[in-house]
Amino acid sequence: MKIKFGTSGWRGIIADDFTFENVRCVAQAIAEHLKERGETDQGVIVARDPRFMTERFVTIVSEVLAGNGIKVYMPEAPTPTPVISWAILNRRLDGGVNITASHNSPEYCGVKFNPSSAGPALPDVTSSIEKKIEQVMDGKIKVKTMPLKNAANEGLFEIIDPHEEYYEKVRETVDLERIKQAGLTVVVDLMYSASIGYLDPMIKEIAAEYEILHDYRDPYFGGGRPEPDESRMRMIGEVVKDRKWKVGLAVDGDSDRFGIVDDKGNFVKPNEVIALLADHLYRNKGLKGPVARSIATSHAVDKVAREFGEDTIETPVGFKFLGPLIMQNNVLIAGEESGGLSVKDHTPEKDGIVADLLVLEMIAYEGKNLSEIREKFRETYGEFFNTRIDLEVESTTQKDELMNKFRYIEGEFAGMNVTKRDEIDGVRYFLDAPNTWILARPSGTEPLIRVYIESTDQRAFRNLINTVKRMITG
Repeated sequence: MKIKFGTSGWRGIIADDFTFENVRCVAQAIAEHLKERGETDQGVIVARDPRFMTERFVTIVSEVLAGNGIKVYMPEAPTPTPVISWAILNRRLDGGVNITASHNSPEYCGVKFNPSSAGPALPDVTSSIEKKIEQVMDGKIKVKTMPLKNAANEGLFEIIDPHEEYYEKVRETVDLERIKQAGLTVVVDLMYSASIGYLDPMIKEIAAEYEILHDYRDPYFGGGRPEPDESRMRMIGEVVKDRKWKVGLAVDGDSDRFGIVDDKGNFVKPNEVIALLADHLYRNKGLKGPVARSIATSHAVDKVAREFGEDTIETPVGFKFLGPLIMQNNVLIAGEESGGLSVKDHTPEKDGIVADLLVLEMIAYEGKNLSEIREKFRETYGEFFNTRIDLEVESTTQKDELMNKFRYIEGEFAGMNVTKRDEIDGVRYFLDAPNTWILARPSGTEPLIRVYIESTDQRAFRNLINTVKRMITG
């Protein structure tokens, strides 16, 4: 079996391909990568989300790293991805290993590596680790291990608690006192996630009234994917609407993605949240800097940036491309349509906890309901209609055939003229209706082709959706 180690690391089905033996192979490959680059002096944080058996998997990784002379810092409790990222930066570590499958369904687990930059690993890092995995599996590199008791005695293993250092960073990023003074009423769905013990104490400190849902460990995540998408947020929306409270918040399994519902119980798409927060940070907090977004993310944030005399930086899909811009390009906000963002002077990793808190901060500054803030935004910037259609495929051949239907469009599409085409990531077409584009790209982690559509012309938007549906069935 070949283990593919991408930006989000390696994910597999527990007890099928995600086994103790394979986890040891991946951990040894990470150790070899660190040793090859001479990045072993400062140690590595090894943490986990609350999935099934993660205590055992995190121990296995730690034993291998210690066996290779690399010091391990381990939090005892499940730890959010952004907390791991900040610990790498704050403690100046050589990297972090996270046992997580993020928003994937309960049968999955994964191993993710963040280098010393603290953001998602770039392709040169992941390809290096992937090659070393092959060498380990071929027997060319032997797996070295050390029991944690021995590692502790030799100064190669230490239990840590990163709560307070992360809280301090959040306080620098978000005006918690302003939120507290606003007297907000909040429903939060922790989704049995790694944010338990991190997001809920802050909400209890700053909200006038609150209800915390699913604040206990359930490796089955209530029987579904721990993803704060529109279907999963529907229940929170009903609670908010029935109680006439201000807002509903959620995070995914490893807490790097966010979910929001407004005071009317309506789901707010991540595309819209990113643009709303950009406007808030520019206008209410007087911050400066360009915005950054993935190619698949709404151009609404571009219009906000232009209004404040700032530029937009566009990247391929994946926060690995956005994270470095937070650190190097003075970017105000970096976001992607799948529900991940970070902001200026914060971590180069997605942070669902901070995203949720920034929404509360925005409501506190505005002194209005979120539904009113959304309406004001539409009056100022216009309405951006956008969606993502996930097309499931059963084989690589089917994926190629379907992609070719999008790849060879010429002249006209959905009754509109094609004005521009590119293949920055997948294949994208700009059309001659206002602010109208379509992007088709194969998923790197799932058997899917994702089709993204946006327009400020509702008729053009509907025509594009209908045309894509006909392409699938035709």
